[in-house]
Amino acid sequence: MSSVFNVFDIETQSSTDYASSSAVMLTTIARQKPRVQCITNTVAMDFTSDILLAVGARPSLTMGVEEIQEFVASSDSLSINIGTLDNARKAAIPLAIETARDYNRPWVLDPVSVHASQKRCDYARELLSFKPTVIRGNSAEIKALVGKDVAEAAWILATQTGAVVIQTGEADIITDGKKALMIANGDLMQTRVSAMGCAATAFVATFLAVNRRAFDASVQAMLTLSIAGEIAAQQSQGPGSLHLHMLDILYGLNKDVLVEHAHILTCKEIAA
Repeated sequence: MSSVFNVFDIETQSSTDYASSSAVMLTTIARQKPRVQCITNTVAMDFTSDILLAVGARPSLTMGVEEIQEFVASSDSLSINIGTLDNARKAAIPLAIETARDYNRPWVLDPVSVHASQKRCDYARELLSFKPTVIRGNSAEIKALVGKDVAEAAWILATQTGAVVIQTGEADIITDGKKALMIANGDLMQTRVSAMGCAATAFVATFLAVNRRAFDASVQAMLTLSIAGEIAAQQSQGPGSLHLHMLDILYGLNKDVLVEHAHILTCKEIAA
């Protein structure tokens, strides 16, 4: 029996609770300054670093095979993005993941463009055997990993892997295969800024560094980033100023703003 999350009810309490806990996590990140090791694609490195620094985390973007294990061992979480899958990244990624597992560090997989290349998809599926804590991708990427063009792909992937799956899009669906939420914040202008999704993956890893409850951390991270994007878009004339406004808003985001804007829907599970 499969399940499709196709009925959504507004849950005011869930929105308030997650907004409040997101604010607590932002305070915790700023206080603890977790180190997040990121192996990401070339175009995402600057924006990813800026986003993490804005909330007080310490990003590390090295990918040298001679030092990656030491960096991961001294980090609090790991973010893996396969956007520019060159030989250097291919060499560093397995070492980084194995070290994260050895040191019980949570790690997030971003299967960029696996729907565009079978070879890339096969590689990403190999990485799934290392048991990512969270998988974040768009609908096409999640469906490619599952190998089925079905609405419940995120639920299937979560069930198969044991990971929390974040399927981003016009609204973001987050599921662990048992429960699911939809975040209905954000703005379409965010799709006009390079590396927004890639930075989101590292942002999730940042919240995982201080909150090991993977489902909650995923909701908190995506809610925070989506609200920041929504507010930034209202203040921006275009993608260029959106980039700048997002950093400023993340830097000053607080509980009152998060509670005011949070819009979370509970996905009811429908047997098919």
